[in-house]
Amino acid sequence: MLDDLTLDTVRKAQGRIAPHVVRTPVLRHRLHDDCELLLKAESLQETGSFKLRGAFSRMTLLPPNCPGVVAHSSGNHAQAVARASRILGIPAVVVMNEDAPALKRARSEADGAEVILTGPDSEERAARAGAVARERGFVAVPPYDDLQVAAGQGTAALELVADAGPPERFYAPISGGGLMAGCATVLAALAPDCEVVGCEPEGADDTRRSLAAGRRVAVPPPRTIADGLRVRIPGKQTFPVLQAHVSRVELVSEAELLAAVGYGLRELRLVLEPSGAASLALALREGRGRCGVLLSGGNVEPELLTRALAASG
Repeated sequence: MLDDLTLDTVRKAQGRIAPHVVRTPVLRHRLHDDCELLLKAESLQETGSFKLRGAFSRMTLLPPNCPGVVAHSSGNHAQAVARASRILGIPAVVVMNEDAPALKRARSEADGAEVILTGPDSEERAARAGAVARERGFVAVPPYDDLQVAAGQGTAALELVADAGPPERFYAPISGGGLMAGCATVLAALAPDCEVVGCEPEGADDTRRSLAAGRRVAVPPPRTIADGLRVRIPGKQTFPVLQAHVSRVELVSEAELLAAVGYGLRELRLVLEPSGAASLALALREGRGRCGVLLSGGNVEPELLTRALAASG
C-alpha cells in the first residue's frame, strides 16, 4: 500500500483536481507565546469540507462511459460526490444514514444526487451502497478506503506546507483514515521531523485501538456529536499508511468538541462542525510550537452552534 500512495501520487492528484477545488487559506493564529496554529480551513471548501478533494481525485480517473457512481456517507462525502458528479456529468447515488444532518442531505439532493437513507451504522451504509453498485453497474467512490481518494485528501497538506512551511506538529481528525493517510504521506516526505497526530472522539477510537493492537480493530457503533467520525474500523488500504506515518492518536471529549466549535466562532470567525473541530480541540489542549491544524469541515446545524457557543462561553 505504501508504494501506491506517495508524494508523487498526491502531486498528480493535485494537478487533476486543481480546476475543481478551492485552494483554502492557511490562517495563522497565535494561541499563546509558545504556540502558533497554522489553520488549514477546509471548512471554506465549496461543499464545506475537504471531501471534495478526494471525490474529484477518484472521479477524474473514471472512464468516459461510466454509467454512474455510488457513495456511502454521513454527509460530507455525499455532498462532495454529488457536486463532482454534477460538474463531470455523471449520475450519482449517495447512501446516507437517516439521522444525517438535514443540511448535508439537502445539499446532496440540490446537486442532483439520488439519496437513499439507511440506519445509523456506517457498515449498513456501506452494504447498501455495494448493493446499488451491483444492481445498477455503478462505480463505487469510497469515502476513505481508496488510495486515489486519499491522494486527493493529501493535497490539503501539500498546500499547507507550500504556503506556511513545514510544521513541527500536525493535527487532523481520523475517521476511516483517508484524510490522514494522504496528509501523513505528504508530511513524511516534506516534513520528516513533524509529529503527526490523529484526533478521534472518545466514543469512536477505532484507529487508536487498532494502532495499539497492530491490526484493524472494530468498535461498537460510535455515539458522538462528531457525525463525520463515526466509522467503526479503519480502512484496509489506509491503515498500513497510518501505521507507517502517524506518530500517535489522541482522544477528545464531547465537551472539548463543543468548546472547539465555539472557539472557532468566537476567536477565529470560522464555522466548524464537531468533526472538523476535533483537531482544533486537541491543539487547544496541547498547544506548543508551530502546529498545522486541519479544520476538515464546517457543515453544521444552527442548533448545535448555539450549544457550542454556550459551552465555550
